[in-house]
Amino acid sequence: MSAFASSPLGARAPFGGRRFGYLVNVVFYDEVSSTNDLAKSIAEPLLADGTEIPPTVIVARRQTAGRGRGSRSWVSAGNTGLSFSLILPWPEGPERVRLPLRLGVILARGLTRRYGVEIHLKWPNDLLAGRKKLGGILVEARAGPEGEGYAVAGIGLNVSTTRAALDAAGLREATSLADAGAAPAALAGDAVLVAVLEELDAGLSAPAFDLPVAFAVVSAHREGERLTIVENGRQTVGTFLGVTADGFLRLGTSGGEETVVSGDIASF
Repeated sequence: MSAFASSPLGARAPFGGRRFGYLVNVVFYDEVSSTNDLAKSIAEPLLADGTEIPPTVIVARRQTAGRGRGSRSWVSAGNTGLSFSLILPWPEGPERVRLPLRLGVILARGLTRRYGVEIHLKWPNDLLAGRKKLGGILVEARAGPEGEGYAVAGIGLNVSTTRAALDAAGLREATSLADAGAAPAALAGDAVLVAVLEELDAGLSAPAFDLPVAFAVVSAHREGERLTIVENGRQTVGTFLGVTADGFLRLGTSGGEETVVSGDIASF
């Protein structure tokens, strides 16, 4: 927290003085181009100075240039979504590569429990409700010369957008918590932001869990299901076999089992 004590941002207590145990700073903006870009601009000088980077949340009421994986834009219909980024110390060892899927598992099971809506995780980073996209996660990370570093996790979530508004915006494959059946009273004001931060705060401060087992519980894929993976223009077709201990996709192909480190599932 001391890294922000003399900065223009300050160490701000969110929600009328409430603090979280792990996410020590929460900073609000009415509008930014990208919370991930802003988060990186904050973290970079701290990394260059060798200053410890405290877990921090950057919240924007509105993003004008939000993006997902592969430089795709993140579009939210109207002012009815949630956009924020986490600045996290990059974990040591194998937890570095497990972080993106770990975040997805924490959110999928937390949202399911909170709102009574079945939320599944499409590998590696899409939150689905009823096979429509509810939200997404984009993790970007950088290490310094001695291995120290930071991760920025951008999270976008459709909260109260109506079906009509989603369709009007051309987002027919998207959904929202409201559209999926969450109670309206549970979506008012900052209630969803508080709930999501509580889940992330508890999940990130807890011991690491068995990723293949945890992913199986929230997975949007069934074992043996046929998948088409696209990576750098190359398509690979196979069957879903689960994920590795590091969160990589296990794909059964005609040539045997393949491990997919990154890519998009184009059909499933």
